[in-house]
This record gives sequence, C-alpha cells and structure tokens, in this order.
Amino acid sequence: MTERLDVGFVPAECPGANATGATHTSTLLVERLSRHHDLTVYVSSQMDASERDLPARDRVEYVLHDDLPKLPHPISVKVDALRKETTALESHDLVHSYSPAFLPVLAELAVPTLVTLNSYVPVCPKGDMMYQGKRKCSGPSPAKCAGCVASTSLSRRQGVEDELRAAYTSLGRLGFVSSNLDRADDIDAYHALSPHLVDDYAELGFPGDRTTVVPHFYDEAFRRDPDDGPADGALSLLYVGALQDIKGVDVLVRALPNLAAVGVDVDLRIAGTGPLERQLRRLATDLGVDDAITWLGYVDHADLPAEYERADAFVYPGRLDEPFGRVLLEALASGTPVVASDVGSTDYIVGDAGVRFESEDSGALADACLDLVDDYRAYADAIPAQLEQFAPETVVTEFCSLYASVADRRPTAPPVAGAAVDD
Repeated sequence: MTERLDVGFVPAECPGANATGATHTSTLLVERLSRHHDLTVYVSSQMDASERDLPARDRVEYVLHDDLPKLPHPISVKVDALRKETTALESHDLVHSYSPAFLPVLAELAVPTLVTLNSYVPVCPKGDMMYQGKRKCSGPSPAKCAGCVASTSLSRRQGVEDELRAAYTSLGRLGFVSSNLDRADDIDAYHALSPHLVDDYAELGFPGDRTTVVPHFYDEAFRRDPDDGPADGALSLLYVGALQDIKGVDVLVRALPNLAAVGVDVDLRIAGTGPLERQLRRLATDLGVDDAITWLGYVDHADLPAEYERADAFVYPGRLDEPFGRVLLEALASGTPVVASDVGSTDYIVGDAGVRFESEDSGALADACLDLVDDYRAYADAIPAQLEQFAPETVVTEFCSLYASVADRRPTAPPVAGAAVDD
C-alpha cells in the first residue's frame, strides 16, 4: 500500500464537463485517485464550474477560477489564474497537471511536479504536429510555426470564421511554445499516455528518462461483452469524433462505394459535429452513399455506450498521430472491434482486437473492413485480453506508483540552527 499523499491536481478542464476526452479522463482520475490520495483540484476554466456536477467530494477540495475571459488569449488567461495559487500549490506533497498547458506554472514551483503529456499543445501552436496539415512536423520555430498556421488555414478551407478563430488561437501560442521548450527540464517528471509520445517529445528536448507511460483506463460505463457480429452481407459501422480534416472522415465516406461494390450493405452512423460536416454530406451525395449514412450530430457522452454496442465495428480513419485516442478504448470496452488507420498509438491500444490500414487510403480501409468481417470472432475474442492493461485499477495502481516516485523527490528540510548534527 503506497503512502497517502496530499496532491494538488490540475485538470485539463472543469471536471464533470461534457467536453473533450482529456476532460472526461480528468473527471475519472479525480474519482479514482481520491480513493488513494487527498486531492485539491485547481480548476482554471472559461466554463461556469458552479453549474457543473463536480465529482468525488470525499477527500477532495476544489479551488475554482471559472468563468474566465477568453481574451487576451484562452491559454494565457488560464495560466495566469493558476499562477495566483502558487503559494497554495507549494503546500502539497506534489502537484500533477493533467494538462500540459500549465507547464509554465509548474516549472516555477518548489515542490515535486508531474505534467501529463496528452496533447501536442506545448510544442505545436496548432496542437497537431502536422506541418501545413500534410506531414508530421520535425519541430517548432517561431517563423516556421507562423507560416504553417497561415498555410494550413488556407488549405483546410473549413470556413472563414472557423479558420480565423483557429489561426488567432494558434498564433497566440507561439510564445507559449517557446517558453515550454525553454522550461521543459524544470519539471521533475512527465507522464505520457503512450510510447510514441515519449519518443516524440524526447526528440524535441524533453527528458525521456523522466517520462513514464501510463495509459488511459476504460470507463466502466462502457463495459459490455462482444456480440455475435455482423449478419451476412451487412455491416454496421460507427465513427465518433469531430468532423475535421485531421480526423479523416472523408476517407471513411470514400470507402463506402468500395464496400458496396463487393455486396456489403453498410450502415454507417457518424456521431459528431464540426466545420467539415457540409462538405462531408456533399461528398456522400456525390458518391451516391448518402442513404448509407446516419448523421447523428452531437451525442451526449452518456448516450455513447449504446451507439458503440449497436455497431459491428468502430472506425478511426484519422490522419493525426493522436496522443492516445480514447474513442478506441471506448469501443473495445463496449465489445466492439476496431478498424483504425496506422497512426499514433492505434497499434498500442487496439492490438489484436482490430485491423489497421494505411492512413489516407480509402481502398485499404474498405479491405480492412472485409478482413474484420472474414475473421470477426477472432478479433472480438481478443478484446478481453487487450483490455486488461487498460483496466481502471491496473492504471490507477500505476499512477499511485508514479506519484510515490515523484513525491520522493521532496527536498529535505535543512537542519535547524544550533541543533546537533550526527557525524
């Protein structure tokens, strides 16, 4: 049993909010870690935290800086709010930020610090490490990043308003990225969600020897046993996520005619919204597959387990090296095999419980779906073993071990003046 520690925990966003995967994971971590440690959760958010269902009140205290303005820049405002709590943060055994956006604050603290690397925001103004939206970036510099932001906005064509907002947010992070690279060595330890993140950050100068991989754990609300799979000639597919260029949903839509050509009756359900929705709908019409797609729009997180359960397979067609991809874990926990592009950590998460295909290749995606159907039972049967490493108690135990090792770096108090000192 590890020592019960006094932990200052900084979530990615307001716990209990129905927002990003990092926000949901923060909520689950607060609930689980508070069973082992005393947590003070420091919320810096543009949301109204007072209206949220804040989790885990037992041995958890909240310090709220909510309803923050978005100007001059969303990140700088949140960082400045947390910096006001420096004295309180330094009273803990250790401080863990589940968002790398707060790295500049933790770098200034005189207590052991742990920062989670769950995005590329600290090292990429756009947060995706995709140079001009086309290939993986080799590393940032102010001039390079400014040019990349501009060219990416022009090439994506996701709407003037959306692109201007994205460009403003990205350009405002240029100084933030430079500061993170300068202060990277001032953090005691890092937590990465997957092995490839360790390598990516180490190449940019972050201390790989101080970075520990601890994955997400699955949400037990999604836990279901696999079903019997698709009926003859039919295949129910599900996509969950934003409708953005980097998510590759267009590749998925383009794969449907390939499946229809070999007699597969596809029912694709798309859960999510985003700036590409109009273009994707037009693409589906042009390809003659609009009748095969149900556009669900935004789906509340509590309603997603039912969507996963009804699908024969979950499809992740992304172009981006996602730091983790919680949706893949949600699918597996629901007993649903996965068809995923060969980017980022999909091999680490999916293992033998799905099929991977070459990113950007709609024909390869269709072939992967056929491979899954041909040996569906084997992929479904592989899910329980694959999930073991992502079980809640397994992951929380790894977190507790990581906390103990970070807390051991607490500075030793100097001897009191006049006190006897052993030889």
